[in-house]
Amino acid sequence: MKNSSIKPESDFEHNLKWLMFFRVLFTSLLLGSTIVIQLGQTPSPLALPLLFLYGLIAVIFLLSFVYSLIFRRIKKRRLLFTYTQISIDTFFVTMIIFVTGGFSSVFSLLYLVVIIYSSMLLFRKGSIIMAAFCSIQYGIMVDLEYYGILKPFIMDEALAASNYDVSQVFYKIVITMAACFAVAFLSSLLSEQARKTKKELLAMEDHVKRVEKMAAMGEMAAGLAHEIKNPLASLAGSIQLLREDIKYDPDNDKLMQIILREANRLSSLVSDFLLFAKPQAGKVEAIELAKALTETIELFEKDTKRSNRISINKDFISDIWIEMDPTHLLQILWNLLLNAAEA
Repeated sequence: MKNSSIKPESDFEHNLKWLMFFRVLFTSLLLGSTIVIQLGQTPSPLALPLLFLYGLIAVIFLLSFVYSLIFRRIKKRRLLFTYTQISIDTFFVTMIIFVTGGFSSVFSLLYLVVIIYSSMLLFRKGSIIMAAFCSIQYGIMVDLEYYGILKPFIMDEALAASNYDVSQVFYKIVITMAACFAVAFLSSLLSEQARKTKKELLAMEDHVKRVEKMAAMGEMAAGLAHEIKNPLASLAGSIQLLREDIKYDPDNDKLMQIILREANRLSSLVSDFLLFAKPQAGKVEAIELAKALTETIELFEKDTKRSNRISINKDFISDIWIEMDPTHLLQILWNLLLNAAEA
């Protein structure tokens, strides 16, 4: 027997697992292909740029293993854990950009990848924070390269940031930052919309389940009402026969009248319930309301025991027509008069 305390995995946890898996896969493909390309351009497989890439891959693999161990042990601080992971990812992207050319590297687009999957896990707030991290790191790295403090490993000297005009360097930094924040806003907008849509679908699914459950309960209640109504009819009929067959006794007759009255009342309640729970389709016709009211009142006045309890003033406006089933209208008007008489 399974432990009932084990909760189903949430979408957040599921997406976080996929992030850790694709991080390893993406790193292997990206840095692996970069190493293969550089091996054709570097005289030795142990050149400093390649050693740096080897080390970067090893560190990412090691961190991914540590992440998987931590993920199984933490339960309450997984949001902080996710922020930490993605923040470290921005640092690794900065390292990859630095190793592969810095200012001239094409891998600055990796910032956008990090921002997109941060919006899927952390939504707008998290993606904006990661866009800020990426912008700050990229700006600092390019500034240090421009002033000659840092020098990327794999870079054509002609493409160094120091060889460009300060306006060109500033322009690229601004464009990269703007791209980061634009992607953060758009991707978070889509993520928020997807989350909202999913909530609405779940709410609609719950509503449908409740409606189906209520419909099933209504069917069951209607069946029970039929089962109750039949014995009531038998009971009322039996009492009527007893009143005719046995010798008249005031006390017994009073008790039988009580039984008949209550049986009729219960039968009326059951009929009303059946009409409410499972109304018949009926036939819609054009009905003059004043005429229908007059006929119903005349029929009700024939029951002197009930009609004598109330006073009915007839003041109808003629030539008002409605479209509905005449039987249903008669039942509605009759119930109104009956409730007024028994109030």
